[in-house]
Amino acid sequence: MSGSADREIADMRAERADVMIVGAGLAGLRAACDLVSNGLSVIVIEARDRVGGRVFSHRFDDGQWCERGAEFIDSTHTEVLELAVGLSLGLTPVPSQRDDSARLVDVGGRTNPLAWFPSVVAERDAWHAALAEHAVSVNPDAPVESPAARRLDARSAGALLAGMGLSAMARLVIGRDLRTEFMVPPDEISLLHAAWMTRRAADAGDGREAFRVNGGNDQLATGLAERLADSPGARLWLGSVVAAIDAVEGLVTLNDGRQVHGGAVVLAVPPPVAGRIQITPPLPVAATAISMGVGAKVSVQSSRRAWRDEGFDGSVVSDRAYGQLWETTDGQAGDRGVLTALLSSRDGAALGVLPDLDDRIRREIRRIFPATTGLLGESITTDWTNDPWSLGCYAAFAPGELTASWDVLQRPHGRIHLAGEHTDGFAGFMEGALRSGRRAAAAILSA
Repeated sequence: MSGSADREIADMRAERADVMIVGAGLAGLRAACDLVSNGLSVIVIEARDRVGGRVFSHRFDDGQWCERGAEFIDSTHTEVLELAVGLSLGLTPVPSQRDDSARLVDVGGRTNPLAWFPSVVAERDAWHAALAEHAVSVNPDAPVESPAARRLDARSAGALLAGMGLSAMARLVIGRDLRTEFMVPPDEISLLHAAWMTRRAADAGDGREAFRVNGGNDQLATGLAERLADSPGARLWLGSVVAAIDAVEGLVTLNDGRQVHGGAVVLAVPPPVAGRIQITPPLPVAATAISMGVGAKVSVQSSRRAWRDEGFDGSVVSDRAYGQLWETTDGQAGDRGVLTALLSSRDGAALGVLPDLDDRIRREIRRIFPATTGLLGESITTDWTNDPWSLGCYAAFAPGELTASWDVLQRPHGRIHLAGEHTDGFAGFMEGALRSGRRAAAAILSA
């Protein structure tokens, strides 16, 4: 039988849709809703048994919640804020992590308020000022178009830090802050990426990391999915793994042999996951060879916020592998509270796979806040590094990667349109995911 006849039979058996969307995170769901509202039919294909991707919330038995993935919303995240309003979701303010006298530094097994080290605070401010000098010239929506883009992208944030002659304590605090922000070591962070995110933070001002969605951020995703469920033009396939995409024929093949035939494809999965899909013709290497932050989160509920009894807000930065602690229920009512350990970067990712991880984190919390002894209860652990449908936390562009990949990420590749936080000017944020989904849908509608 000829190849053309084989394709014809396959086409007859394939499901059909105007647009096939791979990935039911915020990017894929946003694109799907926009396309359906403009009269197109879509099939959203998701490998997990849930929607939301790396936006994933946990509800404790008493009604408190924490974020297993994406957590903070800036006041400049207009797409997120607009969606929350449209879904009638409230926002919980985030008041913590602002006061150095309430934030602890855990070094060499000793824990003290950061404010006790005024020279370190001054050095940290100098670091922020040095980054800000580079950030001023960065175009936040198109960072590679900045005048010094190639020069900054060729250098690492670690190189800038190393050249400032800071004290060991300051390097620890700043280095851990960088690992928390990007989930990789300073030497693996493009200085252009660091300056870009510094520009975003400056634009947000006091509105940086200002909110969480009341009841859990993943309601943004489930809300979009509910909109799709009410539309006759949309179908959502959960637990469905894409094996191949033929961008010439417009055919998506799943691991179980099912096929979907359509006019366009929105590929809304993280770069390393996209790299595992057989795509014809292949995407440019730069579209999938993008570094991802690594690490995990462990959240532990306490029956009382004992850290507040001592005048602290739960924020701790450490030289140990658990990395950083903060309270993730600081805007929630009640006596109970949740501390989250962000196991960031290489040391955190290594700690995250140990079988006794939960016990280790509990011991660290009791060591730092002895009054929590006997109070720690339910906990939840999420390892994004080894999650097969994420393979990392979010985009962390290494030196050279931003200038190599940006144009590739912005444009379509035949029938394929790329989406996801890594493709947007708000990389690493829920805002970037939503914006990218809108952009992909708009490109398809205007074609």
